[in-house]
Amino acid sequence: MISSAGYTRYLNKIPLSLSIVILLGLSIWTAQAAPLRVTVFSAQSRSAYDQFVHSFKGELARENISLTLNPSNSLSSEFDLIVAVGIKSASIALKTHSPVLCVLVSKAGFEELLQADKQDKRAISAIYMDQPGKRQIDLLVAALPRVKKIGLLYSSHSPNFTELSKAIKKKHLILYEQKSNSADLLHRDLQTVLQKSDVLLAIPDDGIYNSSTIRHILMEAYRSGTPLVGFSPAYVRAGALFSLFSRPEQIAKQASVLTKAYFDTGRLPAPQYPHKFDVTVNRQVANSLGIQIKQNDLLLSKMNSAENRARGPQ
Repeated sequence: MISSAGYTRYLNKIPLSLSIVILLGLSIWTAQAAPLRVTVFSAQSRSAYDQFVHSFKGELARENISLTLNPSNSLSSEFDLIVAVGIKSASIALKTHSPVLCVLVSKAGFEELLQADKQDKRAISAIYMDQPGKRQIDLLVAALPRVKKIGLLYSSHSPNFTELSKAIKKKHLILYEQKSNSADLLHRDLQTVLQKSDVLLAIPDDGIYNSSTIRHILMEAYRSGTPLVGFSPAYVRAGALFSLFSRPEQIAKQASVLTKAYFDTGRLPAPQYPHKFDVTVNRQVANSLGIQIKQNDLLLSKMNSAENRARGPQ
């Protein structure tokens, strides 16, 4: 065993440059060993938000990353990373100086918040609740192969439809877009798009699809014989023909991967769509409209196979 004096003589023999490297290494190790301050911030209580928080907590526990829960309407301190659940939480979190990962937000809503955010140097990213345009159109073609005309009803806050339009044109389909900025004109605008379309594709746009309008939209679509494709299981339960969506548990797993990567690299990747997804079909609506549609598991299997081929060998 080396004595204290012997250890001192040993250190004195180490070149200065190597000593600096050792000290820097020790400093980095000490910083990495410090507890990580991750908080999940949910300013609203909704079923999907609560499911995400519960699943995310479990995912981080498996990675030995501790976190705090902040269910209030404000953030009082800085954190190594804030995971903001929902658009209201995201808008509050982006007013802090902490890195932020937003989840369960629409692409349009997130991009609108980014335009107002001036703190460009910190890490900010998101996992959208939207599905990529190609995925949506692939499902439409798989579920409704005879459909040719796709209707979109949107407000001024919706994103541009470049990606969706590209996917539609690639399948030789036709897109009918109808903008509606006024609640008073929503019925007229809805009738316009329903008359032109074989199917109405709903998107996460609170200006159009919200708790006060969805019942009316679903009823009018049903009366016209035009199936509505939703973006959550709730829409299918309410009367949509089918929905393509990602479960909060799937988003939580993806968010945990990004969180771990952030603490390993100090960087968050670019905002991204959900990697995993599910499909659910309202069989009663399908029968009422005289539509034959594949079983959920067959549709999902076909979608997954298409995406795996598109990714190529891993």
